[in-house]
Amino acid sequence: MSSDQRDPVATPIGRRRFLTTMGAASAVALAAPARGRAQAREVKVGYILPVTGPLAFEAQLALNGLLLAVDEINGAGGIKSLGGAKITLLPGDTQNKVELGNSEAARLIDQGVTALIGPFSSLVAFSVRQVTEKNKTPFLLLATVADNVLEGGLHYCFRMQPNARAMATLTVGNMIEMAKSAGTPIKRVAIMHEDGNFGTTMGNHVEAFAGKMGYELVQRVPYNLRSPDFTAELSKVKAARPDLLLISGYYGDSKIIAETAAKLRIGVHALVGLANAAYSNPKFIAENRELTDQLFDGNYWHNPQSPRARAVFEAYQKRYSATMSNHGVQGYQVVFVLKDALERAASTDREKVREAIAKTNLADHILTQDAIRFDDAGENVNATPALLQVQSGKPVVVGPARFVEAKPVFPVPKWKG
Repeated sequence: MSSDQRDPVATPIGRRRFLTTMGAASAVALAAPARGRAQAREVKVGYILPVTGPLAFEAQLALNGLLLAVDEINGAGGIKSLGGAKITLLPGDTQNKVELGNSEAARLIDQGVTALIGPFSSLVAFSVRQVTEKNKTPFLLLATVADNVLEGGLHYCFRMQPNARAMATLTVGNMIEMAKSAGTPIKRVAIMHEDGNFGTTMGNHVEAFAGKMGYELVQRVPYNLRSPDFTAELSKVKAARPDLLLISGYYGDSKIIAETAAKLRIGVHALVGLANAAYSNPKFIAENRELTDQLFDGNYWHNPQSPRARAVFEAYQKRYSATMSNHGVQGYQVVFVLKDALERAASTDREKVREAIAKTNLADHILTQDAIRFDDAGENVNATPALLQVQSGKPVVVGPARFVEAKPVFPVPKWKG
């Protein structure tokens, strides 16, 4: 998507400038350490994110969470079982390109990272996983949803957040149950999704789920996330007369789709994001109050009932003068999954750290789920998306019940036109 579809503040910086200026970010050391430093005093962790290119805005939010977590850990004395070793982050920029993801991952592994975090994009992750498996390096996925990324008997890849199947089926199931309770059953569904690995996987689940849940999928519209206009696609959706329109996409494309749907008076009971990068994003909501009011989004989120989560949000606000987003939450929490494993491994040896990650049972976290635990495939068995709705300029949890902050508004009158 072109840069003029984004907020000017979020205009991607140049790759060379990124690599030379990130060293100024807080107390986190992003350059390779001096040779003379004792190994026991640091843990090198690499990240690969599309910090330049079409997904730079979303990636920066995730990076903010990473940096916040690392500073918190280092400020509290580092990794205790390693004598207070500090985490040193080493940067990698994928620009959302597969070949760069592979080369950046290989470069960081050659620099001796204990583990790798990233890469945001499912398409890039699907390729990078081969690099980390070959080099036997723990790879903690960040904001990567597509199911097939963890298929194939991998040993070093782990996903903390819900996968595409959980995101799609639980979100749609929650919406259908909500609609029944409101006396407005959902019988016809349409989905628009970006045409990469992420969106296509989400679309596949929505289509496959139709028979089980008893709705008809009346339109499935893949699209290029760089498209500047979605009038033709949304006109096709409107003509199909769905009760629900699902959108699975990134920030810029999802913003344009919501704006165009409003102009066309799309005629649905609700507009619902599926792991959507915009519809529960605080910046998008603040800048588009009328448009975003009562939007739904099924997404990974923080536990609003958690005192620790509230403290993390306050720290984020103080540091970045902005409200923490779902991507920031994921960036923050994945670092603490690694920190927990490092404490138990008491080593920077990749194999020992991998074994510790595989045995994770982390109850002290800020997510909307039970303890973080991984199965043999590397999936978090308790990963659960929250169902969110924008109310009074704020995304609030309307499901699951144990985390609810407010009652949902459904159907949403404005989308009916």
